Amino acid sequence: MKTRYLLYTIPMIVLMVVVSGCTSSEETGGLVGYVEGEYVYVNSPQSGWLIDLHVAKGDSVVAMDHLFSLDNELETLGVQEARERKAQTQAVVKNLSVGARPAEIAALEARLADAEAQLELAQSAYDRRYPLVAQGIVAEAEGDALKSNLSRSKANVEAAQQAIEVAKLTGRDADREAAAANSRAADVTLQQSELWLKRRSIVSQVTGRVEMIFKRTGEFVTAGSPVLAILPPENIKIRFFVPQSAVSTLALGSKISVQPDGDAEAHTATITFIATEPEFTPPVIYSTDAREKLVFMIEASFDGPQTLRPGLPVDVRLNP
Repeated sequence: MKTRYLLYTIPMIVLMVVVSGCTSSEETGGLVGYVEGEYVYVNSPQSGWLIDLHVAKGDSVVAMDHLFSLDNELETLGVQEARERKAQTQAVVKNLSVGARPAEIAALEARLADAEAQLELAQSAYDRRYPLVAQGIVAEAEGDALKSNLSRSKANVEAAQQAIEVAKLTGRDADREAAAANSRAADVTLQQSELWLKRRSIVSQVTGRVEMIFKRTGEFVTAGSPVLAILPPENIKIRFFVPQSAVSTLALGSKISVQPDGDAEAHTATITFIATEPEFTPPVIYSTDAREKLVFMIEASFDGPQTLRPGLPVDVRLNP
């Protein structure tokens, strides 16, 4: 965190130099400013041990480059469990969407054939013996037995036929819908588990330069805490302060000229922010004129890619 503290204090030191030089700069028609960088702090959405850091300070990265990885044993097991549950629910759906197996259907058909054979025998015995009851040759009790056996045989045939029809039917609509819903839920759970596993390996969402690294391999990363910071080129801007007498002449979109120290070529930038409230000059400025001045903070973005380093002082001309 000492590095971050220095990054915050450097602009304040530059600000004191900037304001102290306002008087001499105004005489030349320019101002003093400094380069500011807006860092992208890369966090992890989950906690875990940092097992692999793929980049080093100063490396250039592009979007979708791997930055670091966390341990993933639990997440891997979660994906395996979700896949098993999905397979289980799919098996239930398949079982309810088809009838009985061929072997079960064959057994029921054999049972039907046996019942039909028994019915044929009962019908034959009834046809031969029952007329004799009316002639008094055969007792009525035997006639009743023949009728009962024939009825029972017919019922057995009907039961066997219905058993085959039921076996060929699929599950009830409500059962099939419930099984399908469970299968969809298992699929969502699998997708979530795979996503959490994927997020154990963090990729860059921006293109830029790795400026700071806060965690090293072997350290524990807390969810939401930064592991490293990236500075995209488009996040490099100019920050300077103008006296209250000059702020009314500026507008968003106005062009300025920026001249870095040691650079023979000036750069063009566009004003993107003008503070609405003034700031007092730092109390270390003991000049009566400077002490009474109010200044407004201005920010401007370069019109093209830049490699200037944050904290670098620059000369700013409002009318390039």
